[in-house]
Amino acid sequence: MMKSTVYFFVKSFFILIISLLPMAGLQALAAEIEEIVVTARAEEESVRDIPVAITAVTEERLDTFGLEGFMDLEAITPQLSIGRGGSGSGASIGIRGIASTSSSIGIEQSVSVVIDGVYFPQGRAINEGLFDVRQVAILKGPQALYFGKNATAGGISVETNDPGDQLEASIRVNNEFESDDLTVEGILSLPVNDKLGLRLAVQASNMDGGWIENNAGADTYATLDAATFAVTRFENPEAAGKLWPGEETFYARLTAAGDVSDTFSYNVKASFTNYKQNASSGGSELFDCPTLAGQAHNSQLADPQPSGRQTPLYEPLPINTDCTFNGARGINDVPPGVAATNPLLNEFGNGDLGEEFESWSITGTLDWSLENLDVTAIINHHDQQENWVSDFDGGGVTSIFAGEENTFDNTSIEVRAVTSFDSPVNYVFGAFYQQTDRWFVQDVIFAFLPLPMCAPLVCGPDNSLAPDLKDRHTAYNKLSETDGQTESIYAEIIWDINDELQLTAGLRYLHETKDSYFLQPYVNPFVTGLFIPYDANNPATIVEFDQTFDDTVPEITIRYMPKDDLTFYAAYKEGFKSGGFSNSAILSNLSPPGGFDFVFDEETVNGGEVGVKAALLDGSVVGSFEVFFYQFEDLQVDFFNSQQFAFVTENAGGSETYGAELQFDWATPLEGLALGGSIGLLKSKFTDFDNFCYVGQTPSEGCQLGPTDNEATVRQNLDGNTRPGAPEWAGHLVARYERNLGDNLLLGITANTQYKSETVLSSSNPTLTYDPYWTVDANVRVGSQDGQWQIALIGKNLTDKLAIRGGGAVPSTGGNTGTTEGFQGDYTGGAIRPRQVELEFQWRL
Repeated sequence: MMKSTVYFFVKSFFILIISLLPMAGLQALAAEIEEIVVTARAEEESVRDIPVAITAVTEERLDTFGLEGFMDLEAITPQLSIGRGGSGSGASIGIRGIASTSSSIGIEQSVSVVIDGVYFPQGRAINEGLFDVRQVAILKGPQALYFGKNATAGGISVETNDPGDQLEASIRVNNEFESDDLTVEGILSLPVNDKLGLRLAVQASNMDGGWIENNAGADTYATLDAATFAVTRFENPEAAGKLWPGEETFYARLTAAGDVSDTFSYNVKASFTNYKQNASSGGSELFDCPTLAGQAHNSQLADPQPSGRQTPLYEPLPINTDCTFNGARGINDVPPGVAATNPLLNEFGNGDLGEEFESWSITGTLDWSLENLDVTAIINHHDQQENWVSDFDGGGVTSIFAGEENTFDNTSIEVRAVTSFDSPVNYVFGAFYQQTDRWFVQDVIFAFLPLPMCAPLVCGPDNSLAPDLKDRHTAYNKLSETDGQTESIYAEIIWDINDELQLTAGLRYLHETKDSYFLQPYVNPFVTGLFIPYDANNPATIVEFDQTFDDTVPEITIRYMPKDDLTFYAAYKEGFKSGGFSNSAILSNLSPPGGFDFVFDEETVNGGEVGVKAALLDGSVVGSFEVFFYQFEDLQVDFFNSQQFAFVTENAGGSETYGAELQFDWATPLEGLALGGSIGLLKSKFTDFDNFCYVGQTPSEGCQLGPTDNEATVRQNLDGNTRPGAPEWAGHLVARYERNLGDNLLLGITANTQYKSETVLSSSNPTLTYDPYWTVDANVRVGSQDGQWQIALIGKNLTDKLAIRGGGAVPSTGGNTGTTEGFQGDYTGGAIRPRQVELEFQWRL
C-alpha cells in the first residue's frame, strides 16, 4: 500500500510539471519564494525561523486557490480536516487525526480557532467565514502557551485586514454554476487622518441550488393520542428544499485603527455573521445498508417474542428509501399540521427544515510600545445564536425530527507583555480571563409505535392533555445551560544562548469552573419508561454538576540556526483541554444513575516533535520536515448510542498519534513556474478505550452480552484501532504558472491535486471505512499586470469525486446487539462537496 501511494503521488507530481512545461518558455530566472511572517509566539517571526510545525496561507494564496471558507483550507493542508455537522457543536475540526466530534454542543474543539487574537470555543466558528483575510496560520501539535486554551491538537489563527495608509476599494463577484451560488464582496478602506483609519468589508452570497438532491416525495405521518388513543393522520407534502444546502450568507466587518502616539495604538473590529441553509442534516447521505444488502430498513420488535430471552428481539423492516451513495437523499419536512403546534419545529414556517446561525462580535486591541516592553490587551465580547430544524431518520420517510435553539455568549480579556532587552534573555508574561454562557433547548418527535391501529404506518406520540399544547406532538424535550469561567496566567523565557542557539521555556496555569444543569421538561406518556420527565419534587429528574479544573502546562523548545536559511528545532509540549458537560445528551432510564454520562473529564496530551526548515538555492526552494509523537489521555469522544437512544460523552483512556510531514515550495528556473506540496504519514489510534458496541455487533465481531449487560450497556475493546478521520497517507501537489501577455495582461494557471488514503469513519465501528481518493482543482486567471482587475475561471473537485468524511448508524436501525442475532444499522455520513465551477471578477482601485 505504501509503495502504491508513493508511486501515484510522484506520478501526479510529474504530470503537473510536464503539463505546464510547454507554457513556461525557455528563459531561466533566479526566482525566490516570498518570505511569510506570522505571529505564533507573541511576536512576528518568519515561518522559516519559527520552531513550530506550521502551514501559513497568505491573502494572495487564498485568492489564487479560490479558498473562500474554513473547509477549503483542507485543499492545501491535507493533515487538516474540517467537517460540518448539523446538531451539536456544528463542526469537527481535526489536525493529525485528533478531532472533537460535532455531535455534542458541550465539547469544545481540540483545534482552537483564533480570529484576530480571540479564541472562539464553538465549532460553529467555521460559519464566521474567510473574507478580507490577511493571513491564516495552521499550527500543528499542542499550542497551549499562546492560543488561550484547549489547543491540544493544534490551532487555526486567522488575521483579518486592517485599514492602510492609502485609499483602497475593491469589488469581487463570483458565481458558482453547479449549485447556482452567487457571491458579492465589497471593501472600502480609507485613512481619515493621522490617528484614524477605517475599513469596511461586506460579503453576501445566495445559493439557489445545492449539491445533494432531495428525492423524498409526499408522505403521511400518523400519531396516537396518549389520552384518547385516537389516531390522527397528517399529510406531509414534498419538502420545500429540493437541493441541499441552499446556503445564504451575509458578513460585515468594520475596523477602526490608528496610532494615537508614538507609543500607543488601537484597533477595534465589529463584525456580524448570518449563515443560513435549508436542511441542517442534509449534507449527510445514506451510503451503506449492509443488513438488507443495500435496502434501507427500520427496526421493529419481532412478533412473537421468544420466551425466556433477557432482552427484546428485533427484526429489520424494509423501507423504500434511497441507500446509494449518489448525491441524493430523502429529507422530509416536518408535517405542517404537527409543526403548527410547536414554535421550535416551526421556526422556518410551514414545517420547513433549515438552519440559521447569527453572531455579533466586537474586539478591541490596545498596544503600548515602550522602550524595552510591548504590552498588548485584547478585549472581546461575542454573542451567537443558532436555530435549526432537521430530519434525522436517514431516509425519505416521515419519522424522526428535532428542532433546537441554542445561544452562546463569550467575554474574554487577554493581556500580554513582551520584553525586548538588549540582552540574551527576554520574557513574555500574560494573563487570560474568559466568561461563557451556553443555553440550549430542543424538542424531538419520532414515530415508534408499530400498532395495528396505526398500520401500515408507525405512529408517533400525541397527547391532547399535554400541560402546554406546544408539546402535544413532542416525544420529549430538553433544556440545559452551562456557565463557565476561566482564569489563566502564563510566562515564557527566551534565551539566546549564542548567535545560533536559542532556548525557550514556558508555563501556563489554568483554572476553570463550569456550572451546569439538564432536564427534560416534558416527556410523552408513551415514552416515560425510556425518557425521564422533570419533576420539581424529585431531584433524580434533573442533572446538575459543578465542575472545577486546574492544570499547569509546560513547553520547552530548542532552536539551532547555523545559517540564516537553515533552522533545526526540537520541542517537548503538553496540552490541556478542560472537561465539561454535554448539554445535548439525553436523560434515559437506560443511562447510568446520577447522570454521569453527561460529564466528561479533561483531555491532556504530552509529547514532542523534531523538525528542520530550510531555504535553498538562493531562496528558490523552501521546505520543512518534521516528525512528531504525542500521547493523549482521556481524549473526549461523543457518539449516538442507538440502543440507548442517547448521545453519550466519554473519555477514551488513551490515544496516540505519530508520524511525519514534508512541505515544500519551489520557484523553478523556468520563468513563472512554481511547484509546491506536502505529504504526510500518520498513525493515530486508541491505546486504551472500551467503547459501547456498535448497533448490531455480534460476539464474533467482538461484542458479547455479559450476565449483567443489556444492549444499551454492552461494550467492546477498541485498543489498537485507528481513530476516525486519520488516513495513513495524505498529501497535495500544486503547480502555479504566471506569464505576461503583451504589455498589460497577466496570465495565471494553477493546478492542485489532493490525496487521502483509506479512512476510518466511526470511532465505535472500526470496520466502517472509506476507500482512498483523489481530488483535482484548477483555475485560470487573466488580469492586468498592476492587479487592478482580474477574471478567473475556478474549478474544484473537477473529477466530481464523491467521498464520505465520517459516518454513523441511523437511529431506529440495527438491533440485537451483543447476540448472535445482531444485525447492523444503516449508515449515513457527511460527503465532500462535488465539482464546483466558478467564474469570478475582481476589481481594485
